[in-house]
Amino acid sequence: MKYLTAFILILYSSYALSLTAPKASDRITVAVSPSLPPYVFSDDDTGLQLQILKSAFKDQGITNLDIVYMSNKRAGQSLEQMQVDIAMNYAGLTTSAIYPSQSLLAYQNVAISLRKNNFKINTVYDLLGKSVVAFQNATEFLPPPFKALTTKLSAYEEVVYQAAQVDHLMKEWVDVVVLEKRVFLYYLQQYKESHPIKPITIHPIFPEAPRPAYFNSKVLQEIFDMGLAHIIANGQYSKIMAFDGSDYAQAVEPSSIK
Repeated sequence: MKYLTAFILILYSSYALSLTAPKASDRITVAVSPSLPPYVFSDDDTGLQLQILKSAFKDQGITNLDIVYMSNKRAGQSLEQMQVDIAMNYAGLTTSAIYPSQSLLAYQNVAISLRKNNFKINTVYDLLGKSVVAFQNATEFLPPPFKALTTKLSAYEEVVYQAAQVDHLMKEWVDVVVLEKRVFLYYLQQYKESHPIKPITIHPIFPEAPRPAYFNSKVLQEIFDMGLAHIIANGQYSKIMAFDGSDYAQAVEPSSIK
């Protein structure tokens, strides 16, 4: 009897999903931060996160995605006001009206210093007394202790354009930069093309941060999760993630990262 009940529930769920699932012709609007390589390249709507999103939806027969670029703050507000269907980065509190998907990938935020300074940074508290430049809204995305100690740093600034963090560090205008590891390595490679670079030390003082997409439709979120599970199972996800930033690591001499 319990197997019959389970079978009926599955049939009912599938039927209910079919009633509200988007048609292939429906436009789905995705709000994305415009400056986050290698996760997002706004000039051609590619990057790790967008490729995963597109591939998972394509697996489910959905290809009509409208990628719109805006700040993370505006994206969150647009999602809450149902002006967009999906926000790729959302720092707000999830409610009964916001549905996070399974994680597309994980960010690895790190602290980075010049090796010559020989800083011992093993926890976030080792940043005390140092000057730090972080990414925009870092205090909202990083664990709470980081926000609490920013007032105790010798200087603290957040920047929108993360390429500036590499420049500030290489010119020794700042002791430490805080940003996502793959993002830093990407911009470091770009910087190297026209500037000398100095050996660095990467301090992994923050936990990996899973990155789901956020939906204002439970049905759409479930459809996406099914597609994500399928591309993970069939190996397509691994092919996308093979572009994991290791190419960018070649921009630095092997001895300069530890």
